[in-house]
Amino acid sequence: MSWLAADFRPLTALIRVMQGQSMSGVTPASGRGPAARLPALRRSGGTRRALVALELVTGATGLAGGVLLAAAPDGSLLRADPATLAGTPFTDWRVPGVLLAGLVGGGFLLAGWWQWRGRRHARDLSMAAGLGLVCFEAAELGWLGFQPLEAVFAVVGVTVTGLAWRLPEARP
Repeated sequence: MSWLAADFRPLTALIRVMQGQSMSGVTPASGRGPAARLPALRRSGGTRRALVALELVTGATGLAGGVLLAAAPDGSLLRADPATLAGTPFTDWRVPGVLLAGLVGGGFLLAGWWQWRGRRHARDLSMAAGLGLVCFEAAELGWLGFQPLEAVFAVVGVTVTGLAWRLPEARP
């Protein structure tokens, strides 16, 4: 069992450095030094880093998917069947693509950037983005019926909301 602990020492040291701690595990009391110059993201916990990563990846995915749908409204770039839109308010994939790019892509990229910078109300913005994605997927479910990707992104929305909820509230 001691060989297992020995293998993780370099990884533990690397994690401490990334969290702004010295190799001894002590953060400078002065607040100065390398740890004080790191972005707010690196000084905070793993929850915040996971939230930022999830928001930025979701935002980039939403933006890319939306642009591809809007660029080819027949859905050919994403192999989206136009027959899926039968009975919906949409005649082609252009408007859903713009909504996906703007609301999900833009919203999540903004929330991720805001959270990464440690801006005021970042927690609230992240929770709004997560709940907004759940609502977006619920509307999509109502219009298009069930599709597996909807469930995946609904879970992402719930996860983002939960991660944001775990962060401390901003001080005024």
